[in-house]
Amino acid sequence: MKLPNLLLCCLSPALFAAEETAVTPKLESVGLFKNGLAVISATFPVSGPGVYRWDKIPQVVHGSFWVESDGTMTVQSSTRMIEKTDPTETPSGALQHDLAGKNVTITLKKTASTSAPTLQGKVWQIPPPASPKSWSTDYSSLNPNNGSYYWHRNQRSGRQPARPGPPNTGNFLVLEEESGGRRYIDQSSIASLAVTGPFTPATRREERPVLLFHIKKAPANGGAVRVTYLTKGIAWMPSYQVDLTDSKSLKIRQNAVVRNEMDDLTDTEIQLISGYPNVRFGSVDSPLWPGTGLASFFQQVNQSASPSGSILSNSIMSQQMVYTNNPGRGGPSPLPDVAEKGNVSDDIHYESIGKHAMKAGDSLSLDVANAKADYQRVVEWVVPDPRDQRGRYRSQNNRGKAADSSPWDAVRFINPFTFPMTTASAMIVENGKFRGQSLSEWVNPGQQTCLRVTRALSIRTRSTETEEEGKREIVWIGGNDYQRTTVKGRLALQNFRGKDVTMTIRCEFSGELLETDGDPGKSLRMEGVVSVNPRRQLDWTLKLAAGEEKELNYRYQVLVDR
Repeated sequence: MKLPNLLLCCLSPALFAAEETAVTPKLESVGLFKNGLAVISATFPVSGPGVYRWDKIPQVVHGSFWVESDGTMTVQSSTRMIEKTDPTETPSGALQHDLAGKNVTITLKKTASTSAPTLQGKVWQIPPPASPKSWSTDYSSLNPNNGSYYWHRNQRSGRQPARPGPPNTGNFLVLEEESGGRRYIDQSSIASLAVTGPFTPATRREERPVLLFHIKKAPANGGAVRVTYLTKGIAWMPSYQVDLTDSKSLKIRQNAVVRNEMDDLTDTEIQLISGYPNVRFGSVDSPLWPGTGLASFFQQVNQSASPSGSILSNSIMSQQMVYTNNPGRGGPSPLPDVAEKGNVSDDIHYESIGKHAMKAGDSLSLDVANAKADYQRVVEWVVPDPRDQRGRYRSQNNRGKAADSSPWDAVRFINPFTFPMTTASAMIVENGKFRGQSLSEWVNPGQQTCLRVTRALSIRTRSTETEEEGKREIVWIGGNDYQRTTVKGRLALQNFRGKDVTMTIRCEFSGELLETDGDPGKSLRMEGVVSVNPRRQLDWTLKLAAGEEKELNYRYQVLVDR
């Protein structure tokens, strides 16, 4: 029976060091989100009970590190003196460091009274310094209501002790004497220096953080240990190309660019993840990682629990908000789907792109899928609501991007893939020529979407609203006085093209609808929940012949906060 096991211990770094077996877990699969978060699955074989040492501790998201095995084990985060070999032996300019442990012959500079003497010996290796204890223990000072408190108090005020610089011997080169003593040679007196004996790569011992897997009971024939965790440093960026060369059927390609800034991947399965999972502690580092002290851990937990650290500030949400054309973010929402099919996908989707090898710093670009779909060219015109939640007119500057009420050429089609189209850029081409770049939002299989291509300059549009003359009635609601006003809206269109066009029009307003031309779709907008006026929208789909002018009228009543 496989059971997850995890235990953090604080043992001496020297315990069991002689009995440890070094392992390098193989990264079997990496599941990539678009915000740099990744799901890692790694394994390594074991031959029986003992201590297995992984000479690395990944920067793990809190609560996401899990170990599975057929035996009984604990996991310990600690430090060890690890031998580091530099086969290239690139000199740093510090002789004591570059020549440590090597036998050298030194020729000193001549003086007026002496010839050039020579010295032989072994260069002394500086012992590594003890690890500084730089964590803060002032846990009670952490203020969960102020996310910047820890930074200001502990970083800017210098409360955290500074790490000492690397040890050195100043301007002296120190040799080991056969008697056990040391000889200090002023480097300014050295004329030349030669390393004697055959070349061997430099080997040094460094104190490094490690993970120790203490396997107390294992099957007689060994087995394997599987480690899964969430970490950061690798992501994928999707994009689409929509080809409109065929007048009836478009071709759509999905491409993915994978950027690896985490670790080297060798024959590792890469999975592209689409969706919006709730990662509650995505910004909290696990105490298993040595870069996190208890003070910073508690501060990160407090920040993730505060409103500023809630799901709205989650990095996945932030990345989604960048792509989403949301009224609250300064742009009009896309027109609602008018035709949808079944086959709605799961809310999170994994798409494997096979096994790949990538070094840290590499990027990989490849096509993920291709498909065809019938499509319709339309001209999309969105008339945004000019009023705020109090019924007052907003100035042009306060409306932001939502004030753009220009008509746009667009293409409308149904997602032809068997999986969802994720939020990504979409480039539209026709006959090998660039036409435009748009934003494709999440679209389920069988669901309709609409992509803007270019501004429809040959379609002239104008929207106006005027107050009808009459008595301005005063209405009291919740102790506030409002003025009830009747407004008449007018939408004017004219087609200057030499062909017919299909127009999709959405008009947003605040208030109670009285009457309207045609038979538009009528619906409530969700942002109206905090408004004294219902927030409504009207949706028309109509044909506009070549050279034709058309006018649509509507009337509504609105309460204006005085």
